[in-house]
Amino acid sequence: MIYVSIGLGLLFFSMGFIITPSNAKYLLSGYNTMSSEDQEKFPIVEYLKAFKTFHIWFGIIYTLLSVIFHLLDSDLVGYHLGITPILAYGYFFWTSRKYNEGLSSATKNNTTIGLIVLSLTLVFVVGLFIWSDRESSWTYENNQLEIQGPYSISLNISDLDSISLLKSLPEITIRSNGISTGKVAKGKFKGPNKARYHLLIDKPVGEVLALYPNREIPVLISLDGMDERELYLKMKEELY
Repeated sequence: MIYVSIGLGLLFFSMGFIITPSNAKYLLSGYNTMSSEDQEKFPIVEYLKAFKTFHIWFGIIYTLLSVIFHLLDSDLVGYHLGITPILAYGYFFWTSRKYNEGLSSATKNNTTIGLIVLSLTLVFVVGLFIWSDRESSWTYENNQLEIQGPYSISLNISDLDSISLLKSLPEITIRSNGISTGKVAKGKFKGPNKARYHLLIDKPVGEVLALYPNREIPVLISLDGMDERELYLKMKEELY
């Protein structure tokens, strides 16, 4: 995750050089949807100077914070990845409202809507982190495994085609839905060759209980407080 965060910081830095007055009408979000009248009134050169300064400094600061958070606690990198860009762009859009003076009410309203969307996104992301950081609890009774918490599951032995115990987590390439930080990986993920998984993982990962439900994606489990090997042997005996 640290490499993704550093790569994102470099992307922010490069954004200050990618957009220029000559290509802004194609690439600059907000400006490219303005009416031609508003585009003529908008101080694009002055705005892009501020845009460039913001992205250069934000790219540098974001990358440095990524490294610092990784050294302090790798879990912080996940929060940094999701929250810091929203806060930074919210600040930039708020301070950039002065460039909209003299423009149509439609353009000003779009700026206001953008700020509202960013605020709601921030609330959603913070709420998602809080919800996903809850500990998962589990029970196995009457041939049924129930895991409660973020991305919970309930599986009966009869729901399974097979089970196995893995020494390590398979290669994961991307998260499609869920949460991934330095301490947890929970939700839907993808691996090489279009492989898909439902992960319920507390890190560091030990042995992984792999469940293969009928016509469903595999569920990979490695939770704090769970003896995956003992549970695997018990479920295997009842399955076969």
